[in-house]
Amino acid sequence: MYMEKKLTQEQAKKRIEQLSREIDVHRAKYHTLDQPTISDEAYDSLMNELGHLERTFPLLRSQTSPTLRVGGAPLPAFRKVRHSTRQWSFDDVFDYTELQEWEQKVKNLLSKNIKYQSSDTTLEYICELKIDGLKIILTYENGVLVRAATRGDGEVGEEVTENVRTIHSIPLQLKKPLNITVVGEVWLAEQELVRINAERRASGEPLFANARNAAAGSIRQLDSKITAQRRLDSFVYDIDKIESNIKHQTSNIPATQREELEILKTLGFNVNPHYRVCHSVANIEAYYQEWSKKRHSLPYGLDGIVIKVNERHLQETLGYTGKSPRFGVAYKFPAEQATTIVEDVQVQIGRTGVLTPVAHLRPVRIAGSVVSRATLHNFDEIARLDVRIGDTVIIQKAGDVIPDILSVIHNLRTGKEKKIKEPTRCPICASQVSKQATMSKKQGAENSVAIYCTNPRCFAVERETLIHAVSKKGLDIPGLGEKIVEQLIDVGLVKNLADIFALTAGDLAPLERFAEKSADKLVASIAAAKRVPLQKLLFALGIRYVGEETADLVTQSVTREFQISNFKFQNKSKIQKIKIRTLQDIVEYFPRITNEEWISIKGIGEKSAESLVEWFGDAKHQTLLATLVEEGVSIVVPEKKNPQNAPFAGMTFVLTGELSAFTRDEAKAMIKEKGGSVSSAVSSKTTYVVAGENPGSKYDKAQALGVKILDEEAFKKMVR
Repeated sequence: MYMEKKLTQEQAKKRIEQLSREIDVHRAKYHTLDQPTISDEAYDSLMNELGHLERTFPLLRSQTSPTLRVGGAPLPAFRKVRHSTRQWSFDDVFDYTELQEWEQKVKNLLSKNIKYQSSDTTLEYICELKIDGLKIILTYENGVLVRAATRGDGEVGEEVTENVRTIHSIPLQLKKPLNITVVGEVWLAEQELVRINAERRASGEPLFANARNAAAGSIRQLDSKITAQRRLDSFVYDIDKIESNIKHQTSNIPATQREELEILKTLGFNVNPHYRVCHSVANIEAYYQEWSKKRHSLPYGLDGIVIKVNERHLQETLGYTGKSPRFGVAYKFPAEQATTIVEDVQVQIGRTGVLTPVAHLRPVRIAGSVVSRATLHNFDEIARLDVRIGDTVIIQKAGDVIPDILSVIHNLRTGKEKKIKEPTRCPICASQVSKQATMSKKQGAENSVAIYCTNPRCFAVERETLIHAVSKKGLDIPGLGEKIVEQLIDVGLVKNLADIFALTAGDLAPLERFAEKSADKLVASIAAAKRVPLQKLLFALGIRYVGEETADLVTQSVTREFQISNFKFQNKSKIQKIKIRTLQDIVEYFPRITNEEWISIKGIGEKSAESLVEWFGDAKHQTLLATLVEEGVSIVVPEKKNPQNAPFAGMTFVLTGELSAFTRDEAKAMIKEKGGSVSSAVSSKTTYVVAGENPGSKYDKAQALGVKILDEEAFKKMVR
């Protein structure tokens, strides 16, 4: 959902005109040509912004507004079909509050109608899954399929009868000789999309953007043999018209939507089985939440649920707006893509000194939460995207990761956008900056240039290093948050990690935010953190390219039997086997481990190895570790277990999406406790992908590679 900023009427007029033009371009590509260049979610986001502006400034809505349209114009290659019943498109809601507001509108409308018994305030609804496919209208005469048409613009569609005949789930003859027109959805399984795109890639053809795009392209083939090869499927969910040709028998449209679905099943149509009758918006919300979590377990795509007042006579009483039924609404799942405006770009300094540009956005709802920032990674990325302050951009968020800016909608520029300049000095300490080649995740090569602050004592670097060290994944010191760390650096009490362990209650008590009890409490937390698992200490040290997984790999290797070269014997190298048991062992042995020896640990790459050698070889860091020993910091090494007996031995897990029963860190700990390993990337060697709510691209890659996907319930059973 778009969070509108207050505009003047003149500003709104210009924005409405721009949006209308841009949406019309994408509407034609999507509905008419089946060649979308932006995602469905980004298209919906533009439509939502336009709709919001038109509701705020109703006099500015034109008679040709895209919000008044239902679909696209028919293609000239197909015979035109005028629908006997106009085809509508449901309005959308995006959260529980909007759902409640929709119900209240329904009740208000019904209460004004004398045919409706206003004393009965309980409404019955039917909820159905909203299939992400292509709408199709099927006409039968005497029970025989005579015509299939696309929705088109809602009044005129394209005849695609021969192509629809190739879909095995659509009956060519019904079980009763009825004259009937029904509405349904043609869809393509995700697995089938992978197969088709592999063939198209091999033959040099452009790939389909998604399953809906592939289904639409398949239905609109002029050669039905190609359609037959695509293995399309269908669900039918509505009856537009019905009459019987059996003597002395009449047929009317059923009294409820539920009865419609039951009749459609008896006639031989494929009806989605997951519908449910609900008697309150709370019941609807439960159904929505259930399928929001389970939607990726189905072979077809879902983008929400459809809610309709169940009783037909109430549907007729409520009627329609210019483009939508009043008796129903689509409750959309949280989008992973949306459009918004870049209001500013600011530079953050990380613990390694790297300068990262961050876009400050006009707040927009995406993946179930409102976001106002997106990472731009580096200034090469800004140049590649050609993003400017004031641009309308498409952003994407997967799981709990900060959103990325995917692209700029250049056609919505006004000419007032500002270019983003690359800094020559650190914005915090004003020191010179330098460039260093680094790995580009998007391009998979060392060709992105990161900018670093050259001052090792930069306040921002010190602050981020210490915040990282005391975080939950590091030393986990309750009460020592970002503001307190910054305060301790400001007053000169803390310069490095060892200084934290030297703090006393007397040091803290005089400071703002501290009373005697809170000072004692923080000192107790610091004392408890002196005994720390080795893998958490390694993470806390903030060594570049050493995250949780690498820290765990190092711990598992060096606490058992690890082979290193010893250069103390007359400059001759001797092999020595070590087992790390204390922090003093790290002080003594880690500076002597070579690049090759680090790489010998399975899972440690060249960059991590180089960084480990550099960090532990630095005299300043050796002094820091020695001081930690003096301050009484000790390490805990994991107990030796027989990995072959562990239930997850040899298994690799990848986590994606938001888990509800436990945090991602807790899930990782459970996997490791049972002998498994956790990876951040999906490959053919991955054993399982655990998918929570709103999974990202890892889920899609797992499907493409045929990796088994577990939902949260299946994962819970496995770990128990």
